[in-house]
This record gives sequence, structure tokens and C-alpha cells, in this order.
Amino acid sequence: MEFPAAKMMDDGMLTGKWVILQNCHLNIEFMGEMEDRLNPKDKVVHEDFRLWITCQPCGNEFPLGLLQMAIKITTEPPKGLKAGISRTFSTVVNQDFLEKVEPYEKWRALVYALCFLHSVIQERRKFGPLGFCIPYEFNNSDLEASLGYLDKHLTQSAATNSPYSFKAMQYMVCEVQYGGRVTDALDRELMATYTNLWINENCFQPNYNFMASVTDFVYQIPDAQEHPKYMEYINEMPGTDNPPIFGLHPNADLTFSLKDSVNMINTMLDTQPKDGGGGGGLSREDTVKEKIEKELLPQLPPDINPLDTAEKLRSLKGPKGLGESGKYDLIPLNIFLSQELQRFQMVLTIVRDTMISMIDAIDGNISMTPEIVDSINQVYDFRVPRKWQYDPTGAEISWLTVSLAGWIKGLLDRYHQLNGWISKERPPSFWLTGFFNPQGFLTSMKQEVTRQRKA
Repeated sequence: MEFPAAKMMDDGMLTGKWVILQNCHLNIEFMGEMEDRLNPKDKVVHEDFRLWITCQPCGNEFPLGLLQMAIKITTEPPKGLKAGISRTFSTVVNQDFLEKVEPYEKWRALVYALCFLHSVIQERRKFGPLGFCIPYEFNNSDLEASLGYLDKHLTQSAATNSPYSFKAMQYMVCEVQYGGRVTDALDRELMATYTNLWINENCFQPNYNFMASVTDFVYQIPDAQEHPKYMEYINEMPGTDNPPIFGLHPNADLTFSLKDSVNMINTMLDTQPKDGGGGGGLSREDTVKEKIEKELLPQLPPDINPLDTAEKLRSLKGPKGLGESGKYDLIPLNIFLSQELQRFQMVLTIVRDTMISMIDAIDGNISMTPEIVDSINQVYDFRVPRKWQYDPTGAEISWLTVSLAGWIKGLLDRYHQLNGWISKERPPSFWLTGFFNPQGFLTSMKQEVTRQRKA
């Protein structure tokens, strides 16, 4: 497709026409040539010529020079229930749509209930793991497909004079349309709860309330027939949503606010100039290298030897009467300790390897990969490299802190707790949040108490 696109651009430069190139993320190589094409040396560009480019986010692959010379326009999903429902009723739902299916009052109630459900699950994503175990990219196509099914179901029921099947509606919305994206079992259960709660015969009642426990605003289905009346009610909604409307504790708002602030700060840091200062000072890379060699690497604890660990576990006694001499490694809490040590060693290996790779890349011994560049920038800004906290799938592998110093302190504190436990004896108290799997610790404690009491 490069040839037709280039020809359209050449014609537009001569005649002053506007040209639009869509889905340009599919041909990044052609985008790399765009900067030279837009600044030709042997021709005069018509002053009315304009080039529009549409593209999905594609990381750092998109040419930086083209971005810098362009005016950027981005479209993002609206923030807040009010903005979400307002956008739906401005783009998808109009007066003709509200009068599409008879009986109109029931059709309007189901349409508004489904739009409300769509906005709720869209907004719930902002709470991170508290909202969904896995983030899902719900969009308007899910809503339009669900509305299309409701249209057919109500029309067919009216034609055959049969009652509405809310179980069928709930299944199609929850398990098929939206559920086609949901992979986690708990998230599917959450979606089923939403649809069972709001897509049912109760929504046909006058002024049906979506969440009676929310008192700051009455979220209900408007008793209206005209589209402007719906917009008036939507505009009366609060601009800031209360977490209980999503079924969450009010403290969930603190988690979202903290996450939003951290993302904003990280974005500001990422957009700062990366060049080193003048005046004979150390460059950015040299500063990071010196920090790693003199401060970070010397602080790291030694690696945990699996053979020594197994030997120590066999002799690490537990409560009186629990376990046999030389086989104490089968005691529940000793098994838990072994698992914690393995996970700690995994994180420690990642941290040490990353630091060594950064030093080698700065010295020119290995290639400077984008991952290493990101780690160098984050260490320079006193942030924690992403590789230390998340695996390639995005799952958390360690504790989350904002600053690098706080994360290193957490690493050392966890090492001292685990090393003191296996080297000496079981401590009288434990730092519960210092474990990778606190629930596993509690389960092991229950198992030991049960075996002691022979319950």
C-alpha cells in the first residue's frame, strides 16, 4: 500500500488537497520515510496541503521525528460514570434508538440499564487489581452487540407473544458479548453479579434504583421518553464517582488516587531531557554506573544456596511434638519458609543480573537494549526498574514501592527476616507483609495447630 499512499501525498502537495492515511501502525517502516517525504528539497508544497495520520499506540516504534513535527490528537475513553453514559447517549443512543422497539418503556429501561452497566465496568478498571484481576479492553462494540441482541430478543418475544427470558439476556451479555474478553474466573463471577443485579425484570419498575446503598446521588433509570430528558438527568450526576456504586469500599478511591498520582509523576519524569549535564560533570550513564558499583551492588545480600538451605531446614525444629528428628523440613511452616526463600532468590537474581547488565552495557561490553536503557533511566531518577517488580506478563513478582531506596530497604529487611529464621530458630513474631505469600503463612500455621491438637 506504500505506492498508492505516496502517490496521493504527491498529488496533494501539488493541488493542496487533504490526505488521510489510516492504521499507520501496520507499516512503521513507511512511517520512517514520512519525515523526508514531507520535507522535499526539489518541490514546492502547496500551502493548503494537510496530511492526517491515524495510528494505534505502538510503543517506541513510531518515528520520533514524525511525532515532533506533527500536531497530536488523541482519543481516550471518558473518565467517570457521568462522562461515560453521556458519551454513549451522544454517540450510540438517540431519540430514534429509544423508539426502536415496542413496548417503548421497557426497551428504554433495558437500554439505559445496559449503558449504565457498560460505564460501570469501564470505570471499574481504574481501580487496578481491586477492580478486575486482569485489565480488559471493553469498548463500544461490546455495548452495540449487546444492544443488538436485546433488540432481537424483545422483537422476537413480541412477535411470538412469549415472555422475556432474562436468563438468556444475562447469559448473552455476561458470558458472550462482554464475557468473551474475560478470562479470570473471579472476573466472570463479577460480571455475572452485575448482569444479574441490573438486567432483570426489576428494571421495568418506575424509578428503578441501581444501588440503594449509595446516598450521595440516586442512580436510577430516568422516567423519561425524550432523549433530551435523559441527557438532563445524566448531566445532574456527580463528576466524581463514589466507589460504592461499583460495589467497592470507599478506601478504594485512595488506591486509585495513589496510582493516578504515581502514573502522572512517572510520565513527567519520562518526558524530562535524558542528556547529561555540561560543565565537566558525570554523564547520566556514568552517574548510574557509579551509583550501582558503590551503593547498590555492595548492599545486596549474598545468594541463597539451595543445598545449604535444604540442610538447615532438616534441622530447623518446630513446635514441641511436631516433626521427626532429621525430617523437620516436612513441617508446614518450614515448607513455607523454603518456598519464600526460593522466591526471594529469584528476585535477588533478577536484581543482581540487571545491575551487572547495566554496568556492562555502559562499558560497551554488551548491547544497550531498550530494556537496559529504561532501567538506567529509572535508577537515575531513583525509581525502581520495572523488571524488579513485574514479570513479562505484567504480574507482580515483588513488593511495590515508589522510590528505589524504599525498595532496596524492603529487600534487605526481607532477607534479614528469612535468613534469621533459617540460620537461628523460629522467631517469636513475624513481619507478615514481608512475605511473598502471607496467606500461605496463615494456612501453614493452621496446619501446625491442627496437627498439634490432632483435630
